Amino acid sequence: MSLAIALSFCTNVSAQQTIWPSTAVPASVDSGATGAVELGVSFRSDTSGTITGIRFYKSVANTGLHVGHLWSSTGALLARVTFTGERASGWQQANFSTPVPISANTVYVASYGAAVGHFSANWNYFVASGVNTPPLHALQTPDGVYGGLGRFPRSIHQAANYWVDVVFKSTSSTAPSITSQPASKTVTAGQSATFSVTATGAALSYQWRKNGTPISGATSVSYTTPATATADNGAQFTVVVGNTAGSVTSNAATLTVSAATSALSVSPTTLSFGNVDTSSNSMLTATLKNSGTASLTISSVSASGTGFSASNVPSGTVLAPGQSTTLDVTFAPISTGSVTGSVIVASNATNSPTTISLAGSSVRSNFSAWVAPSLNRVGKTDAPGTLSSMALSGARGETVDSQVVVQGPAGGLTNVNISASALTGPNGVTIPVSNVTLYREYYLTVTGTANYGGGSNPPLGSGTYPEPLIPFNDPQTGAALCGSSATLKACNASISPGQNQPYWMDISIPRGSTVTPPGTYSGNISVTADQGTVTVPVSLTVWNFELPMQPSELTLWTLWSPGAGNTTATLARALMRNKVMGWYDPAGNAGADATNLGLNRSGLDSYYYIGIQCNGAYSSIPSTSQINSAAANFPAGLGLDFYLADELNGCTGDYAPIKTLAANAHAANRSIKTMLTLDAVDPNLYGAVDHWVLLNSVQKWPALPFSGGGDLWSYTSCNAGSGNAPEWMVDYPPINERIQAGFLNFTQGATGLLYYRADGWTAGNAIGSWNNVDTTACGGGLGRPGDGIFLYPPAPIASTESAPGIRLKAIRDGIQDYEYAQMLKNLGQLNVVNTHLLPIAASWSNWSHDPNALESARLQLGQLLHQLAP
Repeated sequence: MSLAIALSFCTNVSAQQTIWPSTAVPASVDSGATGAVELGVSFRSDTSGTITGIRFYKSVANTGLHVGHLWSSTGALLARVTFTGERASGWQQANFSTPVPISANTVYVASYGAAVGHFSANWNYFVASGVNTPPLHALQTPDGVYGGLGRFPRSIHQAANYWVDVVFKSTSSTAPSITSQPASKTVTAGQSATFSVTATGAALSYQWRKNGTPISGATSVSYTTPATATADNGAQFTVVVGNTAGSVTSNAATLTVSAATSALSVSPTTLSFGNVDTSSNSMLTATLKNSGTASLTISSVSASGTGFSASNVPSGTVLAPGQSTTLDVTFAPISTGSVTGSVIVASNATNSPTTISLAGSSVRSNFSAWVAPSLNRVGKTDAPGTLSSMALSGARGETVDSQVVVQGPAGGLTNVNISASALTGPNGVTIPVSNVTLYREYYLTVTGTANYGGGSNPPLGSGTYPEPLIPFNDPQTGAALCGSSATLKACNASISPGQNQPYWMDISIPRGSTVTPPGTYSGNISVTADQGTVTVPVSLTVWNFELPMQPSELTLWTLWSPGAGNTTATLARALMRNKVMGWYDPAGNAGADATNLGLNRSGLDSYYYIGIQCNGAYSSIPSTSQINSAAANFPAGLGLDFYLADELNGCTGDYAPIKTLAANAHAANRSIKTMLTLDAVDPNLYGAVDHWVLLNSVQKWPALPFSGGGDLWSYTSCNAGSGNAPEWMVDYPPINERIQAGFLNFTQGATGLLYYRADGWTAGNAIGSWNNVDTTACGGGLGRPGDGIFLYPPAPIASTESAPGIRLKAIRDGIQDYEYAQMLKNLGQLNVVNTHLLPIAASWSNWSHDPNALESARLQLGQLLHQLAP
């Protein structure tokens, strides 16, 4: 490019494109006498074009001759211009006699010489970022450049802006063309409307108009109106799109504004309480929703019919459009017989009053049954609870749970069974009985955890606890197990006087918004015995969002070969039914397991067991080619990994094989992760380890956010450490499992969860393994009840698959809790999530042991996800 030299008169700031507007004023107009200096700005353009001039901001004292320069990024002088006819202060501009061509996305420097100093500046202007005025960009690095007078400026000082600018003209000679016209909009009065346009052409400008009149400030590709009024109905919106080559006006988009309406809907419209004992009461819920377009006020709620009452929606309750509230309806029978009634909700809605029909039967049973939340383990002789109905809430794709507890009266109970009805929801849609799974809980007597560490999380100690769950039906085949020759059966139980028998219930909420629309679903649980029947009403609120099939949180559960009675496939299935993944899934099953059971990762360890030792010995180090061959057996997109080593704390001899295996895995055709268990991360292995699986009980968790490469997992073992972190033995409350798998893992930045074994049975595939879970895996004879045991052998229940326990259900629920938090984080709501979670899950040593606090946090997150649902 030849050097362009020009002498040009100064003018006011041109209407052509510049980095800063003519209204911009420096923070320090006069920086004082510094002597002669060259001051400049580094810039680039998104499009090719020409630089037609140089600009700078002048103080009154910045006198003398000023010469502007345009340079390449390497210091080649491209053009020079002398400023003449300057004003006393403010922006000065000198135009080249011949515009200087520049290329797109290429760095240039514009400068001017201040012979006496007194230049304008903003110090620390470019500390955080450059300045972007598309297509022009003032660069953050380097910028605020200076040097000797008339020389290429290359020095920087305090990220300063010396207020040097260019005048740019795009080479585009093509007038704008609109490729997507603004669309007409229909809104309700009080709402806003957004119009947008898509156009081609360089350096475009936009001006929106309403009924032909330009709208002040509406100069972007889209325009959002203020809150509309009915007077805006029929308004026409256009946009003029222009550049230096011309302009074009869009088609008119019509705004239709309808008057706001109010309507109150209720779901369900009928509440059936079934049989309720005269010595108790039962509560069901209905959802009241403003299905109109204007706010409405509920003026009164009244109930009729003996024993019926309504609560939780006081007079004066205001519902915004789309907002819902829950109405609690209680049936407290006085005498036996059938009762009908209604709830009348009066409001200013156009369809007021709204009516809910009520029905129930008052019975006098010979025994009592009550409801216990899933985190409350019920002792054999605990006093009866007061909760006589279930009120649950959850998302599509989630499994929610609760318990029904039956207590034997003075004469005991025989042939006790439990069954569920379908749940009926909005517009008669049902959640079928097949989505309800029932278990009878089995009591274990254990020797308590010894030497737990002495911290803030002590075990409950030796005692009898409900833990294994006996299914009514085979989980794999669905066959009823009552007619089998099993040693343990869920059906036809006998309950001694004063003894409790808890039953566990899982409800799997079907996927699909059309299959399971949001709203309230009602049904019941029936408890039958030779001595009578008790009905427990069930109310399930389905929120308007859905959990992903594959959990976001990764898991690896069991690093041992399957126990007697299990195969790799049956063990994996029993775990995946509870959202937990085994060590590795058989490759032939992986596709179906991902689709049907949510498989989200698998190890490649069945092909190559790594087994790195502290001294550097190992079982195998497969090559990249071998890894590719093994990985090709699994579905594309499924996460794959190698478990490298187990608890090699303080070792250095293992570094070389770990790095070699990692290099081979990371060079594979698809992503293959590496993991190992440690007490703390090891900087010597950054880049080689993808999943840092850390023992949370020793409390050596890294500072967050973790920046050492890879991600963090947590694991729990028989080592209770300082006794503060969650522990998973039977004599600890199940909130330990749930909060670690859920909210604690989330707040501590963990993305995965590991446990070493699930079927470490004490007596093989036999009844002895159901009755004895006392283990001493930590050595020294230290008791660790239930360590390594989260499933129970299938032979005693005549099932094709191992049975779960309450602790595994708590893990599953925690993984679902984690999903709530992750989904909100993905929606940009992390600050709100932390507001709810940090008070109950601050650190591995500071977490809430209160089930109600955990459930309350989950409820808040679920309601927020429901509100944010499209």
